[in-house]
Amino acid sequence: MAYGGCSFAVLGLLAVTAVVGGGGWVVTRILQAPVIESTRFTREDGVRAQQKIVDLALHQRRRDPVLLTEAEVNAFVSRHLDPAELPVGEPVIRLRDNDTLEIIGTVALGRLVRESPVAALADILPRWWLARPVWLSIAARAATSSERRPVLRLEPRRLLIGRQRVPAFVLRLLFEPSSLRLMRIALPPEVQTVRIERGRVIIQQATSPPSRT
Repeated sequence: MAYGGCSFAVLGLLAVTAVVGGGGWVVTRILQAPVIESTRFTREDGVRAQQKIVDLALHQRRRDPVLLTEAEVNAFVSRHLDPAELPVGEPVIRLRDNDTLEIIGTVALGRLVRESPVAALADILPRWWLARPVWLSIAARAATSSERRPVLRLEPRRLLIGRQRVPAFVLRLLFEPSSLRLMRIALPPEVQTVRIERGRVIIQQATSPPSRT
């Protein structure tokens, strides 16, 4: 209950600030941009990533792991995914150790408000506030699970709005489920595990065909 109140308080504070013209330390931190490490990638990075993913989708079995570099991941996300499929705009993805990745990007304040349980605040906030971009930084841990087919789950572990840290589960309060569908990625049946190390994704395929039972 306390954590849920935190998310409501954050958005409520934004509304109050907009209406009365006040300010506060929390609001200031929410509206600040985080420190972002620059990422470089080329068109060729995107082409290589796309080909590796297509090979997996076409069930091209390989004994050696399929490796995706951080540059390839960023190029694929930026160049080959529909922006509507992503929870944030202008995404930067960082691959860390211990199966952890960071997703950093912007989202319009109006979208956060409208998709959250406090959508009524959209009628209070001025349009220029609703159009204002807010930075989100999501740290998630990747885990491969087996259901009818392998699934890569990205479980949020840390969430920052601007530079203000809030409980990680607030992410699911701020977005509709459809906006977070990439946090659960269906994998080809041949994929056994997906691991993340600093700077790369390692996709290991099963050495024998998956059971059809």
